[in-house]
Amino acid sequence: MTQAQLDDLLAQLPHGESFRFVDRVVSIDPGVEGHGVWDVTGDESFFAGHFPGNPIVPGVLIGEALAQMAGLVAMTHADAENHAGGQLAQIDLRLKRPVAPPGEIELHATLVRNVRMLTHFDVLARCNQKLIAKGSLTIATVMKESM
Repeated sequence: MTQAQLDDLLAQLPHGESFRFVDRVVSIDPGVEGHGVWDVTGDESFFAGHFPGNPIVPGVLIGEALAQMAGLVAMTHADAENHAGGQLAQIDLRLKRPVAPPGEIELHATLVRNVRMLTHFDVLARCNQKLIAKGSLTIATVMKESM
């Protein structure tokens, strides 16, 4: 995919700017895997409370960023034209080390299987070339004809 196509795909994420954690899509192998980046600057509002004087990226937000990356891969799957959207149905994530700002979090999502309305992914995140999170997640899709 060209960079313009990747940018267009990112713009289709339903998340608003303040809750979009994929800043840029590096690559997508349609319906197979994708790589993206979340640039954490330290200016994000959640750092005011997590934790003052010792900011750490909340693990649940790393999980959300990985789910968004997986959602982008799901949007490029062959069945995507039949989907009206999706939501995170399950996540099993092991957090390996904390991330303090600033940092560039690399997000990776690989489609493992697609069974009816459930799409299962293996996911991992790295920062400074070190593994920070690894696991799996499932996105439940809503079919257009069921709306």
